[in-house]
Amino acid sequence: MATRDYYEILGVGRTATTDEIRKAYRKLARKYHPDINPGDKAAEEKFKEISAAHEVVGDPEKRKLYDEFGEQGLSPGFDAEKARAYQQWQQQSAQTGGSYTFESGDLNDVFGYGGFEELFGRRGSARSNVAFRGEDIETSMDIDFLDAVKGFQAGLTLRRAVPCDRCSGTGKVSDKPCSTCGGTGRVLRTETVRVNIPPGAETGKRIRVPGKGGSGIRGGPAGDLYIVPRVSEHRLFTRDGSDLTMELPVTIGEALRGTVIEVPTPTGQVKVKVPAGAQSGQRLRVKGKGVSAHGRNSAGDLYLRLMIKTPKDGIPKEVTDRIDQAYQEDIRKDLRL
Repeated sequence: MATRDYYEILGVGRTATTDEIRKAYRKLARKYHPDINPGDKAAEEKFKEISAAHEVVGDPEKRKLYDEFGEQGLSPGFDAEKARAYQQWQQQSAQTGGSYTFESGDLNDVFGYGGFEELFGRRGSARSNVAFRGEDIETSMDIDFLDAVKGFQAGLTLRRAVPCDRCSGTGKVSDKPCSTCGGTGRVLRTETVRVNIPPGAETGKRIRVPGKGGSGIRGGPAGDLYIVPRVSEHRLFTRDGSDLTMELPVTIGEALRGTVIEVPTPTGQVKVKVPAGAQSGQRLRVKGKGVSAHGRNSAGDLYLRLMIKTPKDGIPKEVTDRIDQAYQEDIRKDLRL
């Protein structure tokens, strides 16, 4: 079955601007998102199709390849410059009445391992039995701050090379090249894979998911998936490595006499003792309430930075005078250059 045109899937023309493509995608994504259509398999498949189309035509580089070479231009190992050189050579050969035959291995250095077969497998013979590791895939992911701190599982929709169902990845049907995959044993497919994001994800720091890249060629091992996180900011917490910091407002009275305050942490509420005579800017440590433990990494800590707040409407003068009288030394004695 022929693959539908990505522009048609999004309902835009080939001359659509990037903004028009983005708006069309958002409109369709809202309509068919699995969260809005729970249990609706048709909507889920439609959402995957829309996401795959936007992943290509919404990316200027991928769109350029798709416009020039079609879906084959997105194949693993594809090299546009080398493909253009081959097409030019092929055209010149035809114009001069020449003929050509080739083995897939003869042009591996031109198209990259498997790249020639991905693009021209139906025209040439693919008789090599050499196994190759599948290609690695890199994709980005928006991650909520608290999810990054605690770790989570997620479904990630991506387009990758998978074993051909018709030939079971062998590239042959009855000793003939498989017409579905062109003898490569692989086809491109949009899939949703489950991935484990460990605690401690950081913006720009790649996360490796073994075996979730492109499938191997002729029985070779699968490549890896690399996720590049984009972690959001949080209104309460800031992060330094595995430790978190949060400002904790306290009243003047609480700072003077000490108190116990219940504070939020990524894993639930905890009670924290504020010592008598606490100072503004003083840090209190809550052990093990930062980034969750993972593997050999122990849990980080949560630091509370005390911020003494004065009443917005002020304090009666007799009260402030009594507070000032309680100071036994000049609190600005060290302000000297």
